[in-house]
Amino acid sequence: MSVRVDGPARASFETGRTLYYERQGQLDLSCAQCHEDNWGKRLRAERISQGHANGFPIYRLEWQTLGSLQRRLRNCMTGLRAEAYEYGAPENVNLELFLMWRARGMQVETPAVRP
Repeated sequence: MSVRVDGPARASFETGRTLYYERQGQLDLSCAQCHEDNWGKRLRAERISQGHANGFPIYRLEWQTLGSLQRRLRNCMTGLRAEAYEYGAPENVNLELFLMWRARGMQVETPAVRP
């Protein structure tokens, strides 16, 4: 993964970073609290990932089809009991940019398969 977050992308990157660390929803959790503080632990039957964006589009067994990173983000927001952003919403795009930056240097592994 290689993403540039300087120049015109900087504002979107910073907004995405803020969203990643901001507590949201009725569960009052941030993305970082799961994917940085608790990765490798279990949440119900699934193991919590480090939240990298290098495996999208992804085939999720629960979906029985391929899905985008934005679909996964919306799924996480629903799990937090938060209002999910619409597909293509600036919040989703900014969060995607930040997640791609977090995965910099990693090999692209798509399509990945997850439960």
